Amino acid sequence: MRNLFELLSYFRDLLLLILAVIISLMLLLTGESRQSFALQDLGVRIIGAVPRPRIGISEILSYKDENQILRQRLMQYTLLNAELADLARENEQLRSMLQFTKGAPYDLRVAEVINRGASSILSTITLNVGTNHGVVENLPVLTLEGLLGKTITVTPNTSIIQLITDRNFRLSVKVGGEGTRGILKPLYGPYAEVTGIAPTSGVQRGDKVMTSGFSDIYPKNLPVAEVHEVTHIPGENFSRVRVRLYINPSEVEHAFVMVGHEPDS
Repeated sequence: MRNLFELLSYFRDLLLLILAVIISLMLLLTGESRQSFALQDLGVRIIGAVPRPRIGISEILSYKDENQILRQRLMQYTLLNAELADLARENEQLRSMLQFTKGAPYDLRVAEVINRGASSILSTITLNVGTNHGVVENLPVLTLEGLLGKTITVTPNTSIIQLITDRNFRLSVKVGGEGTRGILKPLYGPYAEVTGIAPTSGVQRGDKVMTSGFSDIYPKNLPVAEVHEVTHIPGENFSRVRVRLYINPSEVEHAFVMVGHEPDS
C-alpha cells in the first residue's frame, strides 16, 4: 500500500495534467460555445472517417458454417472421384480379361477374389466361383500376367486357391528357348528357384519360365516367371537359377479358373 502512495505521489503532476485535459474536453464537448461546436464537429468527422465493418458477427458465423459444409462436400466429391477412378480401372481390367477369354484355347471362368489367407497353413486366396460354375479341385488358376495357383477346396459357390507363392507349391517348368526342364520352388516374395538345371543348359537371365506340360493339372506353355539370376557353383551338378514370378498375389482382384481342359501329353 505504501508503494502505491509513493507511486501516485511520484506521478502526481502527470495525473493532475491528464485529469485537467479530460475535464476540459468534457466541458468543450458538452458546451454550447463556438469552440465547443467546432470541436464536436471535428470529432464527428474523425469518427465518420473510420471505416466500419461491412459484415456483422452473425454473418461471419454464417460464413464459417457454410465454409465447413463446403469442406465436407469437397471431401465427399474427392472420395467419390477416387471410387469412380477405381471402378474405371476395374472396368478396363475386366474388358481385358473378357478379350483374353475370347482368344483362349481353354474354357475360363472369370472370378473375383473375396478373401485372402483362408488357410493358416498354406498361402491361399478365395474366389467367388465353385461347383455351381463348373469348378472342381486341382484346376489351374491364371491372371492376365501368368499362373496364379490351383484350386484345392471347392464349395458350390467358392474356391480356395493354393498360390504359386506358397512354400509347399511345386511345379514342373521349362526354361529358355531350349525348354530345359526343372522344378519350380517358391522362395520369398516374388522370387522362386528352379532346380535341376545343368550348368551346360545355356539358361541365362531374362529367359522365360513356362509350364512344361508334364502334369495332370497344368497344360504346357502357361507363363510363370522370368529368370532373374543364374549362379554356377564349382563342384555342384546343377546351377542355382533364381526367377521372378510374373504375378503378385497381393494385387490380384480377379482371376481365371481353367475348367474342362484336357492335359497335354
